[in-house]
Amino acid sequence: MDDAVTIIGAGIVGCSAAYFLAIAGVPVTVLDPVGIAAGASGRNNGLVEHPYDAASAPLFDQTVEIMREILGSAMPQTPVGALLLAEDELAARGLVDHYAQFPELRPVLLDPDSAREAEPLLADGMWGCLLDTGYPISPREATTAVAERARQAGARFELGGPVNLDEVRSASDQVLVAAGAWSSQLLKGLVAPNAVSPLWGVIVLVEMERGPGHAIIEGTVTRGLTTGKVENESPFTLLPSPSWLAVGSTLLPGNEPSGEEWAPRLLSRGTKFVPSIQDAHVQGTLVCARPKSFDSRPILGRVPGQDRLWLGSGHGGRGLSLGAASGKLLAEAIIAGSDAAIPAPLRADRLGAS
Repeated sequence: MDDAVTIIGAGIVGCSAAYFLAIAGVPVTVLDPVGIAAGASGRNNGLVEHPYDAASAPLFDQTVEIMREILGSAMPQTPVGALLLAEDELAARGLVDHYAQFPELRPVLLDPDSAREAEPLLADGMWGCLLDTGYPISPREATTAVAERARQAGARFELGGPVNLDEVRSASDQVLVAAGAWSSQLLKGLVAPNAVSPLWGVIVLVEMERGPGHAIIEGTVTRGLTTGKVENESPFTLLPSPSWLAVGSTLLPGNEPSGEEWAPRLLSRGTKFVPSIQDAHVQGTLVCARPKSFDSRPILGRVPGQDRLWLGSGHGGRGLSLGAASGKLLAEAIIAGSDAAIPAPLRADRLGAS
């Protein structure tokens, strides 16, 4: 394939697609009005984590392998474990039963004593469900590393300027929109406004005398990200990465929230689960717009009714966990001229013709 491909969006999906197109010898240019990893790909918790969704799970497995190859020793060889918290035995057993549908997670029920033994930071009385997943990495550095691989393979990056879809389409043979939460806005009139919408996340960056050994997550958050039914707009998480230790996180639709306004609420609530958060030194906040799809699964493939226009978005809070493999799958589809190899539950044709 000798025709040029232009990718709009320099997040993890767009950079990964550029890399796999470039190593296949396809001329590719990446456009972004801000820069590499300017959105959710560079401002999230930094945890490569199982998606808790059967249709997306193969993307997670492949992403882990791709990131190991690209990041080397910066990608942990084994997961730190995701410790889901519950306030009573019934809720904890419910978590274990729910995640048993994914045998690879090997869910383990932890009573309060066992939970404290596994994670001494926890408050008394917390029950746990320990899952075998979670690879902490630096989100911005990981996305930048993929972009650098793409550059080395021949991809061009044009950053910091305005992007007009009509102009890009007239100048390119194939166009991939990987613009995160703003993909529907960019594709206005071609997809429904709610195809991809922002789900805002606020995290508080802290320093603690002692950090966690696991990714600590309130049990409701994973269900909120995968089912789309947010049970709690500010579920507790305490997630370490090489870049920062983050307390969070919010799941907020609508307009961009204020990190400064949300930080005290997140920290106050966090002390219920990890009391030592009250002594943490606050370094700042980060706000990012997670690209939530209408059905909480990634949207990958040809835009319905459009021959040379592709979409890669809708990963919600799992962009870092699924993005590298999503980019590879999109690159392969563009080269083949068909998205038939993309699994039906993830394929963009489920959006329907506009």
